[in-house]
Amino acid sequence: MNRQFTRYRYFSCTVVLFSLILSCQGITNALRPLLISEEDEIKLGNSFKAQILSDTREYPQYNRNQAVIRFVDSVGQYLASVQDERPNLPFTFTILDKDDEINAFAIPGGHVFVYTGLLRNIQSTSELAGVLAHEIAHITLYHGVNKMVQGEALNLVNTILFGSDSSSIAGAIANLVESLAFLKLSKNDEYDADKYSVRYTTDAGINPAGMKHFLKFLLDKYSEEPKIFEPLSTHPRTSERINAIEKEISRTPGAPKDDTSLLYKEEYQKIKGLI
Repeated sequence: MNRQFTRYRYFSCTVVLFSLILSCQGITNALRPLLISEEDEIKLGNSFKAQILSDTREYPQYNRNQAVIRFVDSVGQYLASVQDERPNLPFTFTILDKDDEINAFAIPGGHVFVYTGLLRNIQSTSELAGVLAHEIAHITLYHGVNKMVQGEALNLVNTILFGSDSSSIAGAIANLVESLAFLKLSKNDEYDADKYSVRYTTDAGINPAGMKHFLKFLLDKYSEEPKIFEPLSTHPRTSERINAIEKEISRTPGAPKDDTSLLYKEEYQKIKGLI
């Protein structure tokens, strides 16, 4: 029997079983690998990224200054290199050219997107690192993948991974990207991503207070519930996120004891002037 067909039948059967289980208990790390392997996730993520970048009106890719592109990628790659949850997963960091979007988001498979609006409003490399580490954590903790193995999204994943009709596969990819199912994250997902942002930046030798500084900026600008980061997430109140980050920093070994060192403000201001 054809190996692809055998795997398709296995996946189709498990979809029904696990959909019932997940609807009652929620996704667990023990069940997810039975539905989507890391290889599958990378394949899906690459398809989603290509679909996103094909929409040049909604997601225009920044290409005006290579120094800016290299800098954001270098910070992201360095942070990705210090995490040990998923050491074999390749990461990409892409800038989207929209100055009115103070935002960033991550999709499964290792892809992080940052808008120029965010780059223009942060003040230090530490703030940039905090945001990138937050998005990296959504990937390393499987937050987006977990959402894709729940509900109707799982059927679309099935079509993409095992379908033979190219138009159906393309339609499923477009549907998932349009619905942004992998960005419908919970408050706990956001708190966990903030927690790991502190860990990753500290391990990288960058002050984790940068994320706190950026959240304070958002609090001043948007009040308690800014519609940024993952646009469909259920976000905690910004002040509560700031308090949680402060507590996490206080109990993180190696984190700086003040908010002024290892921010790399001058370094970032040079890059900011090139955007």
